Amino acid sequence: MQVFRLLVIAAAIFLTGCAATGPRYAEVEASFPSLRPGYGRLVVYRPGGLGGAVQPDIKLNGEVIGKSQPEGFFFVDRTAGKYTVSARTEIETSLDAELEDGRTTYVQTGITIGLFVGHPSLSLQSESTAVQQLPRMAYTGGIPLVPGAPRAIAANNPAGRSTDGRTRASSPVTLDDLSGLLPPAR
Repeated sequence: MQVFRLLVIAAAIFLTGCAATGPRYAEVEASFPSLRPGYGRLVVYRPGGLGGAVQPDIKLNGEVIGKSQPEGFFFVDRTAGKYTVSARTEIETSLDAELEDGRTTYVQTGITIGLFVGHPSLSLQSESTAVQQLPRMAYTGGIPLVPGAPRAIAANNPAGRSTDGRTRASSPVTLDDLSGLLPPAR
């Protein structure tokens, strides 16, 4: 009986897991960079639910773009066109998504019950459905966003360049990019 209780407790911990941490969508949405001409945005989010400890990588045409974290979201901007969004645990799940010029596409992720590990699920969502769920989600993306920063900063910088001249849209985030988030040295 003790073993059964331990298994139930372990299963409960595994299935619930922890929610993502970070600034909420409502706090950072204003600081999203404006879309460049010819680009679309993909927002990937995961409401809470089963399998919180299972956080598979999300790939776009085979490139890892983020993780499926409970109560978390991230976004990427890519040239308009057709893409395959995928995630893998013991099985791979994928869906086709089209990024349209100047538009945002929303993909909801989740975990369903699997044989050994939960299976990832992916579904396209309408903007009206996504915007109802996103405000409580935590930002888990790699592009540093400042809570409450106006979009005008990005609008005044249409090339998507930082003050040091580097392009932000598709380049990886470096330690130099993150230095502005650190407290000043004493």
